[in-house]
Amino acid sequence: MTPEELAIARIMYRLKIHEAKGQAFEDLFIKIYQLAHPAFVPIKPQGKIGDRKNDGYDNTNGTYYQVYAPEDLSANAAEAVKKLKKDFEGLKKYWDTVTPVKSYYFVMNDRFLGSFPTIETDLSEIKRKYNLQNCGSKIAKHLEDTLFGLSDDKIFSVIGFIPAPDNISTLDYSVLNSVVRHIIEYTRTEGAPEILSAPDFAEKIKVNDLSPRVSSLLWSAGNQIGIFENYFEKNSNFSKQQIKNHLNRIYQGAKQREYPPIQEGLTNSDYVFMEVLKISVPAQTQEYVNATLVVMAAFFESCDIFEEPGQKELL
Repeated sequence: MTPEELAIARIMYRLKIHEAKGQAFEDLFIKIYQLAHPAFVPIKPQGKIGDRKNDGYDNTNGTYYQVYAPEDLSANAAEAVKKLKKDFEGLKKYWDTVTPVKSYYFVMNDRFLGSFPTIETDLSEIKRKYNLQNCGSKIAKHLEDTLFGLSDDKIFSVIGFIPAPDNISTLDYSVLNSVVRHIIEYTRTEGAPEILSAPDFAEKIKVNDLSPRVSSLLWSAGNQIGIFENYFEKNSNFSKQQIKNHLNRIYQGAKQREYPPIQEGLTNSDYVFMEVLKISVPAQTQEYVNATLVVMAAFFESCDIFEEPGQKELL
């Protein structure tokens, strides 16, 4: 991936982490670790005996993992400490007879806020008490490092396809029905449109505080706005209004959500933009993602989604 694509991929990962609670987070952790560690074996609950406090392990080196992902980790810090001690004792009692416990990790969805001193203290005590080789916490940043150390195809299998600015002109599938079919057919017969050079477009990107990495997606998709407008010159505006209302509802909802802490070089508006794209795209293929971006760019340019210059309320 290019640096720009990697930045978008990280936003998509952080949104996925931010939304993952309970079983969804455990499933995400398991998927990443199965891709990163071929010897990793997930353990599913079995009837009344459950999973014996083991959510996954590597029997080649005796490394065990327990996952904890409540709705709000900060509000459940005391419960996390209690669970940590109790669960490790249960894990060691049963699994030590299967594969000796040499390393242990307590996996938490901290949503990039960090662990707690009490948890880290207890993990240190467990390491000393049981003479473990390794013992510590695994939080969202550790999973991010693991995921983005993998090949691109494995990353995509976790986060889905990312929009690629260089490929937005090649659309092969229908998105949003006849509107996108028109974009596809026009591109096939007329070739790539002229490069967008609207000064207002640049001003709207600035007003909405979109980073260069994310705004590059809008610029690339904006090259096809003329095709989009050509369709509605020949057809009823009813479907255009319906699509506009739909995207605007998604945008208004996305503005109200809480997002992970801002990464260097990115903005909160970038998270909002990617959230709108994620909800709007009908299917996770590169063609669908790219085509949805064209539609988003058209409504962005006309200020039907996101804010316009002069408005007081910004993101």
